[in-house]
Amino acid sequence: MNKFNQLLVIASILLFSACGKDTPDVEDSKSVKKVVEVKMTFGSNYPSYGTNFGLQVASIDGGLNSNFRFEGITSTPSIVDDASIIHQAEMSPISSSSQSIKTSTPVSIFSITTIATNLTENTTPLTATYEFYIDGKKTVEKSLIFQPNDYAAKVLIFNVSNPSELIEN
Repeated sequence: MNKFNQLLVIASILLFSACGKDTPDVEDSKSVKKVVEVKMTFGSNYPSYGTNFGLQVASIDGGLNSNFRFEGITSTPSIVDDASIIHQAEMSPISSSSQSIKTSTPVSIFSITTIATNLTENTTPLTATYEFYIDGKKTVEKSLIFQPNDYAAKVLIFNVSNPSELIEN
């Protein structure tokens, strides 16, 4: 299993851990599903970097099918199940300072794993801002910094039943 697939498995574990958090309203949150959009804005040195994304959605009560897609990015399905779908996508180099990824159907949880790789020597760190939207309204934002030659994955998990919070790993 390559490192990227291992990261997707880790992200899956984190995602399902987030689904099962002990909260008093967990039964109510099971029925919450929304179309999620994440808008990413990269720093000015974005052409010096490439990215690999692990994109995962989960539906606590199932109902996801094989024609699910992430709009706005070309991705390849790697795991498809009626409760969770994982796609992989790559941009090398990053083609634009702004990217947008949207779910084709309502979901309960949206997870994005990002690995940034520098393509040129002596690059400065890459900054990225992730904005999450439900029904066209921004709910939460997170800025991340990717250091050159540091291939650590950064994972953001967004639960639509608690749209003001992001889980970061």
